[in-house]
This record gives sequence, C-alpha cells and structure tokens, in this order.
Amino acid sequence: MADHSVPKMGLRQRLIGGFSATALSPIVTAVIQLGSVPLLLHAWGPARYGDWLLLFAVPGYLTLSDLGFGDASGSDMSMRVAGGDREAALETFQSSWVLVTTVSFAILLLALLFVWWIPWQPWLKLSGVSSHQAAVLISVLGAYVVLSQQNGILESGYRSDGHFATGTFWIAILRFVESAVASIVAVLHGDLLAVASTYLLVRCVGTVGYALLLRRLSPWIHYGIGHARLKTIRNLAGPAFAFMAFPVGQALSFQGFTILIGAMLGPIAVVSFSTLRTLSRLSVQIVGMIANTLWPELSRAFGEGDVDLARRLHRLAWQASLGLALLGAAMLWILGPFIYRVWIHHNVNFNAPCFHVLLLVAIASSLWNVSSVILMSNNGHSRIAAAYVAATAVSLGLASLLIPALATTGAAIALLLTEVWMTWIVLHNALQHSQDSLKTFFSAIVVLRWVPLRATPES
Repeated sequence: MADHSVPKMGLRQRLIGGFSATALSPIVTAVIQLGSVPLLLHAWGPARYGDWLLLFAVPGYLTLSDLGFGDASGSDMSMRVAGGDREAALETFQSSWVLVTTVSFAILLLALLFVWWIPWQPWLKLSGVSSHQAAVLISVLGAYVVLSQQNGILESGYRSDGHFATGTFWIAILRFVESAVASIVAVLHGDLLAVASTYLLVRCVGTVGYALLLRRLSPWIHYGIGHARLKTIRNLAGPAFAFMAFPVGQALSFQGFTILIGAMLGPIAVVSFSTLRTLSRLSVQIVGMIANTLWPELSRAFGEGDVDLARRLHRLAWQASLGLALLGAAMLWILGPFIYRVWIHHNVNFNAPCFHVLLLVAIASSLWNVSSVILMSNNGHSRIAAAYVAATAVSLGLASLLIPALATTGAAIALLLTEVWMTWIVLHNALQHSQDSLKTFFSAIVVLRWVPLRATPES
C-alpha cells in the first residue's frame, strides 16, 4: 500500500522548490569560475594553473564508469515509490550502488596500476610537474571523481522520495564549499597536490553528510547488498546505457563541430562559431532547469499511473519553454551584437547570419530537450538516445558539405536541420508516452492561458 507520508508539499510547492534549487547550480558554477580562476592564477601563475587544468581533465573520463545507472535508477525508484513499492525501490538503489561502486572502483584500481608508467610530462607538455608528480595528482583526482559518483546514486534516493530540491541544493553547496576551501589552500601557498587532496577530503566529508541526511529524511533507503539483484541490474542496463548516449552525442556536436570547422576554416572561425553558439544558448540553460525540475514529478506521475498529470506537465513545460526560448531569441537578436562586442572586445567580428541561424537552433534544442524528459522520467528514452547520436553524426556530414560554400553559417544550418528533426522525433515519442495527440497538444499550447495542474492539495 502506498505511503504518502513523506512528501508533505503539494505539486506546485515541489516544482517551485525544485526550480529554485536547480537554478542555484549555474549560479554556483559561475561563482566558482569567476572566483577560483583568478585566485588560482594569482597563487600559481598561468603556467602552473595550466598544468592543473590539464591534470584535472584526465580523470574526468572516469565519469563514464557509472554507466548511466545514476539517472536510470532515479527514474525507476521514483516510479516505484509513487506506486507504493518501496521494497522494489530499495532493490533498485542497492543494485545500482553495487554495480556503480564495483565498476568505478575497479576502473580506478586499473588506472592506479598503469598511471605510473605513462610519461605525463612530455605528453601533456607540463611546465612544472614531473611525470611522477603528475601520476600522484591524477591518482588523487581520480579518487575524487569516483567518490563524486556516489552522489549520483544518493541523489536518486532524494529524487524518489520527494526531496529533489533538498538533494540538489546540498550538492550545489558541496561544490561551492570544496572549491572555496581548495582556493584558500592555494592562496595560502598550497601546491597542486595539496589542493587536489583538499578536493578529495572535502568531497569525502560532504558525501558522508549527504548520505546521513538522506538516511534521516528517508530511513528506508540504506546502503547494503541484501536487496541487490542481478535481474534488476539487467532491467536497468538498457535505459542506463541509453543515458550514456547523450554525452556521446553532445561530444560529437560540440567537440566534433570545433574540430571540423578548425580543419576546414581555421582557428579564428572556430572561435567565432564557438562564441556565437555559446551566446545563442543562454535560454537553453533556463529551459534545462525547467526540464530537470519536472523530471522527478513526471516519474512520480507515471509511477502512480496518472498519465493525465504527466500530459498536463508536458504541456505546461512546452508553454514555458516555448515562451522563454522565443523571448530569449528575440532579445538576443536585438542585443546580441552589442553583448558580443563587449564580451569579445572586438577581437572577433560578429557574424550576424550565423548567429541568427544559431538562435533558431537554440529554440529547437530547447523544445526537444523539454519533451525528452517525458521519456527519461519513465526510462523510455532508448529510441531518442540512438536518434540523437545518429542526428549529431549526420549534422557533421551535412556541415562538411555546406561549409565550403557558406562557411560557419553552413555549419549552423546543418545543426538547425538536425535539431528540427530531433524536435519532431522526440515530440512524437513524448506524445505517445503521455497519451496525447499532436492536434490536441498544439491546441492546448497555443491557447493563451496557463495549463492547469491538479486542484487537490495532494497533487
């Protein structure tokens, strides 16, 4: 029998709290970038700071060792809790934890065995760090990355039991604290190893605190292997691997276009396209916060069998995202040239045709991203994940054909065509999952009124 005693807040309160907590993450990121970068540059100088950036990037590949099970388990647990089956939710939690912990620590152990034999100093052209010192630093930072993956599994517990806002808030605070403490250590003449060790130590303390808080909020969620099941891991494998397709597609889209444009047009064109794309995607970040906020509520709705609520949430998200994307594009169409020149300081010319196409790309990207949450919230995203990887590969092929005639604008057009195609594919699948039709969906979207949610306080 379902136990609804934990999530006391109504749907609107949870959405507001979730959006507020999600909005904190990009603020923390901005504060970290604007605060820690000048402090570390001042403490170490450009050469030593460059060594730090290079060495910090190497263990980042260990993030793939969670195999997408953090996101997959979050959706699965949320649906099971909403359906009143906490026993199955705990089974998902422990199964995912056992797999992610085993795989990530095994990969870390293998890395620790081989890291000492690699000539890091000549390979990365490090200015003031020997290969042995680099191996020590990479080992410490690798442990930090693997430990950070534990937070992804813990976050699925917060999300499943109505505490998405709380979990998101404290992860953002942990990121801020570890960066602040590490920056202080650097300013107090700490070397690279001292700062790396600080990151690891603060993350250890923070992760323990994060786990204890979850235990207090949801006592039924606990570590162990007693409820872990191989069958559960097999059932989650498909959605988990599909989640991994999204960062692969993003890498093809962002790094792939950077390499392609650099090879065909040179480094200045790369700077122009990359900066214009970054500026054009400001509204995409806001829409992403909307999607992340809706994710646990959509999982809850599907778990309760309340497809009507999922359908209403999808329409609400589209109304908000479409309005924000169009408003953001209109403002950037007008103010973009001024913002760009102030930002870039006239070092690169503003390419208006390319920028205008990229604004259309941002609108399409915003819309299909918000619809994709319908599918990810019930682990039904495998088809669109494969479509996304295929679309990004096709966009690179199209760009290679269009760039010779249209330069970077041709690359933007290639992106637009594939993003529009993704919008259609994702929307079509999302409407099927929410039992909606294209006609009634767009009829509801164009009506100039707020899509109503549920009237009852329990919603």
